[in-house]
Amino acid sequence: MTEGQMGSQPLKGVTDRARGFASYVRQAARRAGYDVDSPRGGGRTALARDTGMSQSSVGRVLAGKSMLDPAYFEPLASALRVPVSELLVLSGLVSRSAFSKQPQHEAPTPRQAAMDLGITDPLKVELFEMMVRALLVEQNNPQAKEQQDG
Repeated sequence: MTEGQMGSQPLKGVTDRARGFASYVRQAARRAGYDVDSPRGGGRTALARDTGMSQSSVGRVLAGKSMLDPAYFEPLASALRVPVSELLVLSGLVSRSAFSKQPQHEAPTPRQAAMDLGITDPLKVELFEMMVRALLVEQNNPQAKEQQDG
């Protein structure tokens, strides 16, 4: 196996990003119960086992000498009980703003909503569509509601 397949990618030089990532991972590992500070504590071995990484890759990532191979972000996040999004941001692979942007979804048509709900009988679909349209008209036209109530 190549080094990348083992869990880390070598860096030409130690970068601030890799050091910051390593610091976060070490702290999260401690919180998750991994003794990553003691050479004989077994925490690095356990973390390697729980993530599928090699022990040497875990050591290099924790030292800030290598960046985590993308294939190991999810297993590491799971082992450390942290959001994978936090690991991705700290690694520099994605920006924090990428997770704050909510995709814009168009509302389904009444017909599509009926189908999504499992309403397939043509008559019931038609009744559903009529009810949704009536509710939308009432909601968007307060005078119509007052006339119905009055």
